[in-house]
Formats: sequence, C-alpha cells, structure tokens
Amino acid sequence: MTIDYLNARYLPGAKLVSAHAEVWARIGEAGAFWTGSERVALVAESRRACGCTLCKRRRASASPFSVVGDHDDAARLLPPAAVELTHRLTSDPGRLTRRWFDQLLSAGLDARAYVDAVGVIASSVVIDTLHRALGLNAPALPDVQTGAPSRVSNPDARDEGAWVPIAPRESDAPTATRLPAVPNIARALSLVPDALSLFFRTFMPHYQLIGCDLAINRSEVEFVAARVSALNECFY
Repeated sequence: MTIDYLNARYLPGAKLVSAHAEVWARIGEAGAFWTGSERVALVAESRRACGCTLCKRRRASASPFSVVGDHDDAARLLPPAAVELTHRLTSDPGRLTRRWFDQLLSAGLDARAYVDAVGVIASSVVIDTLHRALGLNAPALPDVQTGAPSRVSNPDARDEGAWVPIAPRESDAPTATRLPAVPNIARALSLVPDALSLFFRTFMPHYQLIGCDLAINRSEVEFVAARVSALNECFY
C-alpha cells in the first residue's frame, strides 16, 4: 500500500507526499531491531491505543501508575513491554517517566529496540494525524516485507544523562538559527541511525528552520507551531 493523498481536501506538496510514501514502505521492512511484521504491528497497536480501555482509564487518572490492567491488544504479535510502550507513547506521552522506562527494560525490552520502536511509532502518528487533518481515513497498514533486523546501532552513543545513550554534542558554537548544530530531538534517536533517519524523513517536509518551501513566513510558522503545542499541552 502506498500513500498519495489524492482524495484530500488539500493536496500536500510533492516532497511531503514522496517522503510519506517512502516512510510507509520502509516501515514494512525490517529495521534495526524489529522485523517488518513487528514494525507494522507497532503501527497497528498505536492505532488501537486510541480506543484502548486501559489507556482511557489511565488518561482520566491523576497518575497513570495508579491504574493497572491489560491493554486492548488483539493481535498478540508483540511482547507485552512493546505493547505498553506503544500504547503509552501514543495515548499519554506527556507523562512518561524514567521509572516507567526502567520497567520496560526490566521486562526485557532492549534500549536500542525502544529507540527503534519510537522512530516507527512517531512516524506513523505523524502520517495518521495528517490524514485526519485532511479529512482522510488512516491509510491501510504498510505491506510487510521479509528480512532480518540489521541490529545496527551507533557505537559513539554514550551516557549523557538521558534515558538512552545518545550521540555527544559536536559543538557549542552558535548557528544561524541560534540552536545547537544537532538538535536534541535528533540526539535522542541517535542510538539507532535507522530510527533517526525514518523519523526525520517523515518530519522534515512539515517543518524546518531554514529553506522550507511554505506559503507562510517563518514568523507565522513559529506562531502556529507554538499555538498548536500549547493547545496540545506539549512539553516542548
């Protein structure tokens, strides 16, 4: 299945359509630490989280840790820790904690597999959200391709106080945007280069600091981004 947005109320630019079509196909392929079928299952679980009874109860609670139970996991294709990761990251990302992350590791989830899964889930949420915004149904799940995970991770990633090892900061020198040369969102995924590549291929056509071909100017872009983030109670 490919993505074209042809029946949308507004047709996105060709670069965005091409990027999303490429990402959708890549999700169906084996990544660094998940097979193609497992990566597609991550997307399916992310969608299931939106109607999951346990997730709804947790979101309504003062603390998600006070509500126990099982997720609405019909497929049973993923280990329980991966299901928990997918549902919480999709439904309640603002209240994830280091304690929660450590529990995933204790349950057998490798930190590299965690990062790889985050890249897939975040990318699929971007694509599904744009479909909803354009009045479209979510696209059919990606076609599954055979193959084994590459198990490639970044050997230079190290402990810098984050939940997972990350690439060291290259320089503290100011840039044209007055932001770090490598943004922290990129460093957060840097343990698994494939996850970093997948997410930024999805994300960059939507928003970038310089050289972005949009119908509104940079100040208007920043205003819209800040307003949407505030309405969504986004930590960023």
